[in-house]
Amino acid sequence: MTTKTAKPSRTILCPVDFSSFSERALLHAAEHCSGDSELIVLHVGNAETGDRGTRLREHLHHFSGFSDLLSGYGCRVRFAVEYGSPAAVIIGHASKTGASMIVLGSHGASGIRRLLVGSTAESVMRNAPCPVVVLRSPESVDETEAVHRKQKEAIL
Repeated sequence: MTTKTAKPSRTILCPVDFSSFSERALLHAAEHCSGDSELIVLHVGNAETGDRGTRLREHLHHFSGFSDLLSGYGCRVRFAVEYGSPAAVIIGHASKTGASMIVLGSHGASGIRRLLVGSTAESVMRNAPCPVVVLRSPESVDETEAVHRKQKEAIL
């Protein structure tokens, strides 16, 4: 006998790089989840660095922390790891999963650096199959940690 879970009414994709910027975006995405929404937390890894098994264990460790952080929001959470070019993987994952919205953090690179390096957020905004919310995070790490403490206190 197979059990079929109902398709979520809304799927929010939140790419993370495990920085404070992406954690802030994750909390913002979780605030927009309700009822039968699903939040997909996607990490795009670099396939060319290190041992894949070691990297996967590190990702799982980070995801475990995110799981604790998100437990009080009342939405289904799914974690995913893919390898490749971040913008292309994010856009492809959004298409494949039928995401209703993408929420991602941006480091706020601008000027010549953005022209030379490129901007994942800008590429995702231009090519995504759904609306994209980009949160530029000017907060310091101390302020982000204060937000985390408040979230944990609210859960307890």
